[in-house]
Amino acid sequence: MPHAVSAADPTRLTTGAGSREPGAGSREPGFVRVPVGEEAAHWVTVPAQRTLLAVARTVTSTARVLDAVQLLRDDPRVQVVFSFNDTSPFNDGVLPLLERAGARLVPWNRLGELTFDAALTCSENTEFRAFDAPALVLQHGAGFHKILPDSRGEGRRLAGTVRAADLRGRRVTVAVTHPAQIAQLAAAEPAAADRAVLITDPMLERLRAARLLRHRYRTALGLGDRRLVVLSSTWGRTSLLGRAPDLPARLLAQLDAGTHAVASVLHPNITAGHGALQLRLWLAAARDAGLLAVPPEAGWQAMLATADCVVGDHSSVSLLAAATGIPLLLAPLSDEVVPGTPMTALSEAAVRLDLHRPLAAQVAAAIDGHTPDRYAAAVTATFAEPPVTRPLRSVLYDLLALPEPDGPAPLVAFPPPVPETTPVHSYEMRTRVTADRIEIERFPAAVRRHVRPPAEGWTGHLLSAADQEWDLRLLQNAEVLTQATGDPDVLVRFPGAALACTAVPEGIIAELRDGRRAIVSGQDVTALAACAYALARAGALTDGTWRAGDDAISVRLLPGL
Repeated sequence: MPHAVSAADPTRLTTGAGSREPGAGSREPGFVRVPVGEEAAHWVTVPAQRTLLAVARTVTSTARVLDAVQLLRDDPRVQVVFSFNDTSPFNDGVLPLLERAGARLVPWNRLGELTFDAALTCSENTEFRAFDAPALVLQHGAGFHKILPDSRGEGRRLAGTVRAADLRGRRVTVAVTHPAQIAQLAAAEPAAADRAVLITDPMLERLRAARLLRHRYRTALGLGDRRLVVLSSTWGRTSLLGRAPDLPARLLAQLDAGTHAVASVLHPNITAGHGALQLRLWLAAARDAGLLAVPPEAGWQAMLATADCVVGDHSSVSLLAAATGIPLLLAPLSDEVVPGTPMTALSEAAVRLDLHRPLAAQVAAAIDGHTPDRYAAAVTATFAEPPVTRPLRSVLYDLLALPEPDGPAPLVAFPPPVPETTPVHSYEMRTRVTADRIEIERFPAAVRRHVRPPAEGWTGHLLSAADQEWDLRLLQNAEVLTQATGDPDVLVRFPGAALACTAVPEGIIAELRDGRRAIVSGQDVTALAACAYALARAGALTDGTWRAGDDAISVRLLPGL
């Protein structure tokens, strides 16, 4: 069975002394492979030639394994079964993920009784002693660039590297995406370097292809012409979220909601460690402000493929974003990053995030100053290309001792992201009126404590959608109330409001507290109400036409009530 790498050619898997001929490996006559057990021959519908054990350990590594086994599509020769190695401190969420996928699950403590032809894992912490099969270890990140606490003992170790003790006497192959990573293994775990195989990073290949479908993803997210800013954070105290838990709210409070949307892609270990409820509590204001929160198990790839800018840290997502050509606004590196790695080169090339300066200007600088080759040094040092590397499907079939199917491997786009999000009905509005133009900015009211004071010449007020808003404090403090239907008593019930409006086919009917009324024509009810209020404050609420952004609005005064 293929299990090791030839020193002459690290892209080739070779056969070792522990290999088995195809079809061999039964422990005794009549012993049948999983999935059903010793009597499987009586019950299976498709008698597969090989059984692949897929190891689930954390949500991150399990999701990567689920992606990888898709390379075995349409092949009745291979049966895939999963087992849950549940000793990780971040194992929460794995079983629901496997259940949603429809995976056949085999108890971890029964693996020693069963025979497998090969095993696949995306976790270097897999406890290989539990089963006897040649195993392939895929990275669940991009390279080896972090020193983290040892999950099986004291001290710290290079994240992603398989321990020498786990390799001893076992048929384990380690997949890497660049020759420099073999050199890293040789320094950190010399035994692992001898087991390395160079592969083309399958996640990067799909991400680059998925950028071709940005228009579909943008439509699914309802972005319109807005830029999408994706906040990405790894886990741990030195992560971006660990250092600045209020950053999602601050981004939403400083990026005009009319021109920007903000999404979060957070490492699944954050949810697994603290719980989904706790994370929702910490990010409550941001979520109320329209944050597009990607679930921990799926959707981050499509969100990344849609992004106009990634605000990130030393997560592998930042390297993948750079390799996909996405502008980066990168936080200063933490002390867990290994000096001299591609992550260091990425930090030197990217625009540096400063948490103490206005964020909107930094996002704009990252986008406007981006060039296609800006991150080339970091990218080419992380992701090698063919012919240096081999496709993952080819390596998997070598591991299974089966001929690879004819034709190219499948390249399937990620499904559109389905983030958790809350509609926004209240905004902190900024307006500036000139002779023939009204400029408008809007920021979600839920994060108004983070909204910066208006610049000179601008006025600010809170605009609240009365018919949909459930936050009573926002309603009670609103100066402008927008309504989908008429309510003649709304200004009586909310004495703090100066203006109320009702949607009509041509735009809105705006009513001021002093009894003046006007029809304001246009499409965006929130913007039209803000324009009416701004004109009233400027003493310019008269019949006429103004430009508001790219649109023209017209005002026609009506008789007062």
